Amino acid sequence: MIDRNAIRKALRDGHSKRRPRPCGMTIHTSIGCKFGCIYCYVPDMGFPMKPQPYPLTGLELVYALLNNPYFLPGPYGTLLAFGSVTEPFMDESVERTIEYLEKTRKFLGNPTQISTKAAIDDELLNRLLQVMDPQISFLVTIITIKHAKKLEPNAPGPDDRFETIKRLSKASIHVTLFLRPIIPGLTDSEIPILLSKAKESGAIGVVPGSLRVTPGILRRLELAGLNINKIKHRLPRQPRNSKDQVTIKEHDLKQLVNVYARKLGLHVYPSSCAANIEAHSLSCYSCHWGPCGDPHRLPAIEDNDIKDAIEFFNLKPTKLVMKGNRIIVYVKSGDRKTKDIASIILSTLTKRDFTVK
Repeated sequence: MIDRNAIRKALRDGHSKRRPRPCGMTIHTSIGCKFGCIYCYVPDMGFPMKPQPYPLTGLELVYALLNNPYFLPGPYGTLLAFGSVTEPFMDESVERTIEYLEKTRKFLGNPTQISTKAAIDDELLNRLLQVMDPQISFLVTIITIKHAKKLEPNAPGPDDRFETIKRLSKASIHVTLFLRPIIPGLTDSEIPILLSKAKESGAIGVVPGSLRVTPGILRRLELAGLNINKIKHRLPRQPRNSKDQVTIKEHDLKQLVNVYARKLGLHVYPSSCAANIEAHSLSCYSCHWGPCGDPHRLPAIEDNDIKDAIEFFNLKPTKLVMKGNRIIVYVKSGDRKTKDIASIILSTLTKRDFTVK
C-alpha cells in the first residue's frame, strides 16, 4: 500500500514530528492560501499566497501521523484540526482535503474538526458526506458583513457562507459560527447581526476568538483605509519582529458575544476544540476552559493505571499529585523529550491537564 520512498517522504514530513496545538494536531491540506484576508497571519509565517496541494498522499499522511510520538489514534485519541493555516476547500486543495478526510476516517478514526470560509454547494457536500467523520465539527468563519470586501477580498461573501451553514445544518452536521477574529473598532459592532444570522441559518453555537497581529497585519489594515486606533489601544505590547504574533486584549468583546449568543440560544464554545469535543460526545478537562462536553464522560482514573502508563515510557514514577483537573507525576529520571511526549499522550488519554516532571 505504501512503498519505501513514500515511507521516507512521510517520515521527513512535519506531520510525523510536531507537537499538537491546543486545538489538536493540525492537518495541512495545502501550502498557502489565495483568499488574501488582510488580518491573516499566514503570509507572515512564510506561506505563499499561491496555494499548492500538500505533497503527501492520504496514506502518507496516515503513516506520518502514526509515526508521530505525540499522536494517539482512535476515537478517544488526538483531535484532528483541518484548516488552521490554509483554506481546505479552495480549488487547489479540495481534492487533497477529501482524500485526507477519507483516509484519516478509515485508518485512524480520530475526532475531527474543519474550519472554512468556503461556499460549500450541494455537490461538494454530498462528496464530503460519503468520506468524512460523521460526527465532524464544522466551523464556518464569518466575522463581518460590512467590511468583508476589504478584509477578505478573495473569499466567498458572507451570504454564501451563511448558506454553507444552512446546508451543513440541514445535513445534520455539527456546525458552529467561527467568530474569529473579532476586530475592535471594525467588526465588534456587527456581533449581534452575525449571531442572529448564524442562528437563523442553523448554527449550533459560536466560537469567539481574538485578533492576533503582526507588523504586517497592522500595515495591511492601514493600507486598506481602515482605522486601527482601537486595535493599537488594546495591544499588550508591540510585536518584536515581523513574525511575532501578539494577541490583543478582547475579554470584554468575548463577554459581549456570550451575552448576545445566550439570548439567541446559541452555545458559546471557549475554543474550537470545545466544539469538537461536544460534536463527538466526549468530555475534556485538560485546560482552564474545561470541563468541555459532558463532564460525566470524563475517563475514570486510578493511581495504578497512571503508574503503569508512566512505566510504558520507561519512566519510573516517584510521586503522584492529583488536584482537580491537574495530574502531576514526578519521575526519577528520563530526558526532557520523553517527559514531554508522555505528558501529551497521557493528557490525551485522561482528558486532564497531565504533566510529567
